[in-house]
Amino acid sequence: MARHLARIHGTEEDKVNCPFYFKIGACRHADRCSRIHHRPAFSQTILIKHVYRHPIREAELKAAREGRGVDGAIVDEEGAREDFLAFFEDFFQELSKFGRLEALHVCDNLGDHMIGHVYAKFAEEEEAADALNVMNGRYYDGRRMEVEFSPVTDFREARCRDFDEDTCRRGGFCNFMHIKPVPLCLVRDMEDEAEDERRREEMERMERRRREERRDHRGGGGDRRRGRRDRERKGGRRGGGGSRSRSRSRSHSKSGSRDRGGGSGVRYE
Repeated sequence: MARHLARIHGTEEDKVNCPFYFKIGACRHADRCSRIHHRPAFSQTILIKHVYRHPIREAELKAAREGRGVDGAIVDEEGAREDFLAFFEDFFQELSKFGRLEALHVCDNLGDHMIGHVYAKFAEEEEAADALNVMNGRYYDGRRMEVEFSPVTDFREARCRDFDEDTCRRGGFCNFMHIKPVPLCLVRDMEDEAEDERRREEMERMERRRREERRDHRGGGGDRRRGRRDRERKGGRRGGGGSRSRSRSRSHSKSGSRDRGGGSGVRYE
């Protein structure tokens, strides 16, 4: 029984756990879903919800404000592409401050449960936790970011293969991820820049640590030298006092001997 449950977990056969939330970290039924959404307490992947402004949705909203209706929405494809690449660079650079990014994906879906989603997978869970703690509640382009851990760690199961081949019939309302493509050369350049920045920060930390150690060492040496000088001064005072005491003792002994010798005529050797 346990093997059977483990085998069907997160699949369509699983009547308890939601397979879409397990694979994608999002479900079109949201909290109304009849199956359980297990929200992870920690993960390598964080989800920044609805932060990317999809050009089609933005064009539709603009057309509605101007009274032209949804059919009158016009998208500037070239401008939208430039805006997306600028958006991607912003998030890659900001998230790279928390650690090494293994994946950064922006959804091209139009469904309300996935539109504008950004998934960031880090090399370590601690890095993802740091990013979540800092990014959650911040604002980007006027939008307050809502960040949570995502169960998605293998994007091969989450992405729509038909979209990658430009054959998806569901369009923007597909329930699998339509991941916006990014030029590989751009990703490589940003990865190199992020790695250089991490090396530079590590070298600066090491240099600060060495300076602190040298400062502590010099401070400790000064304390030791001051302590030695204090001991020498105290020892000198004790030594001088002892010499004078011994001199006084010898003088007293001599005077005593003279007194005794003068009185009894006995000489002590």
